[in-house]
Amino acid sequence: MKEKKVKSAKSIAMRISVVAIIVNTILAVFKLVAGIFASSYALISDSAHSASDIFSTVVVIIGFKIASKSSDEKHQFGHERFECVAAILLAFVLGLTGGAIGLAGIKSLATGAFRDDGARFTLLAMLSAVSSIVVKEAMYWYTRAGAKKIGSGALMADAWHHRSDALSSIGSVIALVGVKWGAPILDPIASIIISVFVVHAAVKIFCDAIAKMTDEALDAEQINKIKEIVENVQGVERIDSLKTRK
Repeated sequence: MKEKKVKSAKSIAMRISVVAIIVNTILAVFKLVAGIFASSYALISDSAHSASDIFSTVVVIIGFKIASKSSDEKHQFGHERFECVAAILLAFVLGLTGGAIGLAGIKSLATGAFRDDGARFTLLAMLSAVSSIVVKEAMYWYTRAGAKKIGSGALMADAWHHRSDALSSIGSVIALVGVKWGAPILDPIASIIISVFVVHAAVKIFCDAIAKMTDEALDAEQINKIKEIVENVQGVERIDSLKTRK
């Protein structure tokens, strides 16, 4: 039964990961071309962000391949903890991505580089950025649904990578609008705000993965539900001890 459940989880993760790789490849190329034509550093950086998401998805695939292995002499309880390792690694990558976005914005503000980046508004660039927001937000919800279904921290981390890309594209839209309106300072300000959301998500995913890896107990609400179910079993007089782990 457990083996069947693991295989099902692996199948869901693989399907979502393949879709993610295809989508990220198309978006990365589209945004790179649009960024070059618009001389937009924000869009070119956004393209690099989409490309880096491919790496994150590959980590998810590797993590699930290892986690789905059957138990052996050295890992007698199975390899499921390797999925937590993948989640922790992805949390670090997500945190570094958010930090890089924020530092770039701070540097641009401090040096005044946003005034002289040579960016110009083009419909292709705007279409690229808006398309990225819509597609990547849709990928976030698609991946998030899969992560919740199989209880995967690594897949949830990958979902947040999609959302961080959508947020990055919002920054690109703001930058293009700023160029159009003669207010390029909007670009670095948006980058700093976006970085806060991304780093916060990374910390949350990291803490959740650590909790699972170190066998943290379930919360009081879940423990009470378990007690209620056990106490309702005919013949049970009392619960002497109840130990839980995620």
